[in-house]
Amino acid sequence: MSATTGSAGLRGRKRVLLDTSLWIYHFESHPMFGAAAGRILGDLEAGRFTAIASELLLLELTVLPLRQGRQDIADQYELLFSHFPNLELVPLSRGILLEASALRAAHGLRTPDAIHIATAVRAGASAIVTNDASWARLPAIPAVTLLQNA
Repeated sequence: MSATTGSAGLRGRKRVLLDTSLWIYHFESHPMFGAAAGRILGDLEAGRFTAIASELLLLELTVLPLRQGRQDIADQYELLFSHFPNLELVPLSRGILLEASALRAAHGLRTPDAIHIATAVRAGASAIVTNDASWARLPAIPAVTLLQNA
């Protein structure tokens, strides 16, 4: 499944997990994926669907600003995700970590990817928005990816 305009690939989905890559593409105005990511986030903000993200998102997004000595940007990310409309940050739990472990063992996923997918499974997401095409092979939850020509 692919999303090329806004949340078109998310029609009928009530609750989706947004992978960190989507936010990075948006914040960095990625030349190929930034516009598609922005449309999806705009649709989320407008309430066309609801989303979840693992709190791992905060770690993944704040490392670079902190390396650059930009505590202000790290703080802005934390504030943004605490108040972004229609988005719920899901805390890590023992259940999520055990699910992630099973996913890693069965599919050879990297730990962060396994945590994001396990969060989606445990939180009852109906889809995952990512740009990692390998997630589409996982049977647990459909993956909606951004096309390179988005």
